[in-house]
Amino acid sequence: MSDSGYSTDEDVDNNSSSVSRILDALLTPFRALVSKQALKAYLGTFLFICTSLFMICVSTVAYWIFYYKFIPQVGLERTVHLQFGDGHPWGAASVGSQLVSLQPYDVTIKLELPRTPSNLDAGNFMLDLTLFSHPSTSVLTGANTSIAPISHSRRPAILTYASPMVDTASRLSLMPLYVVGWHREAEEVEVQMMERVEFPRGWRNLPETLRLEIQSHERMQIYDAKVEFKARFTGLRWIMYNWRLSSFFVFTFMFWSVSVISTGVVWFILAVLFSTNNGGSDESLIKGTSDRTPIKEESDDESLDDVSPHDLSGTNPSQIKRIKTEHHEEESKPDYLLSQPHGEGDYSQGDGGEGSSRAAGAGTGLESAEARGVQRRRSHLIKEEDEDS
Repeated sequence: MSDSGYSTDEDVDNNSSSVSRILDALLTPFRALVSKQALKAYLGTFLFICTSLFMICVSTVAYWIFYYKFIPQVGLERTVHLQFGDGHPWGAASVGSQLVSLQPYDVTIKLELPRTPSNLDAGNFMLDLTLFSHPSTSVLTGANTSIAPISHSRRPAILTYASPMVDTASRLSLMPLYVVGWHREAEEVEVQMMERVEFPRGWRNLPETLRLEIQSHERMQIYDAKVEFKARFTGLRWIMYNWRLSSFFVFTFMFWSVSVISTGVVWFILAVLFSTNNGGSDESLIKGTSDRTPIKEESDDESLDDVSPHDLSGTNPSQIKRIKTEHHEEESKPDYLLSQPHGEGDYSQGDGGEGSSRAAGAGTGLESAEARGVQRRRSHLIKEEDEDS
């Protein structure tokens, strides 16, 4: 009956082991998903995504700041209020601080002139434009001690000629517009005064004020006078201004890449430093506590509770009988014989023998205690199996 009982236990063990193996095989992928390494990977991925999104916002703001600082104002227009009196009409205007150094500019003068007989009789007339740097006004005298002009140019201009017949036909065709006020008998003259003029580096080399003078033998009538500065971009400025969307994506990606790479390098260095420090502290803690850790002997009750009922399921009946015999012999021996090491049977060897036996007993006391624990576990299991059979 005992043999059949053992075979039944083996079948149960085999079934339970097969079920446990199947469960382990099914749960292995899920265990990998919730393992400590997987959780660290999830945390690292989440932090990387958050950092990348934050860096995208930072890169976008950085690109717009760079665009605002690097690309100057394309067009700058200043109205000149001409002064009439003695001499030729002239006027001055403040340029401001919108111009930048080392940037080519085209400077153009726009005049709106009525087609009066005096303007038509003037024929060619001269335009004189001078650019001055920041003026230095004396506080004591109030006199303007400005330095020499930065740039100076004189160009001719003239109203468009029209024969009397063409002029009459044009006026007749535009008569309704003249009547309702949608058009007036005037002509806008544009004269390019400077082409691709550049100003040296430094705020003192940038124009602060300008002076315009109209030189003519005839007394001229002028509706309006304006000076326009138009930037001529080249190189990177031309690309960023004419290909704004593409430049935005390219430069934002570059800023983002540099930011992410820099953040990753700093993160890696800090992780290595912290891991090195933590590893050293853990090793010192283990070394400091390993020598002071007491060795706890197992009690008989704990050893019996920790034994699984399937520990002897794979043993043969002959081996179990031999274990029973050894167990009865061990119980019949006195305690001092159990603690005596093998090969040490003489206790009357004098002082030297007694000292050696004590030293040997001190060295193997733990082994004998462990042997007694194992013997008691086996005897306990054998008794339970005998009662079941």
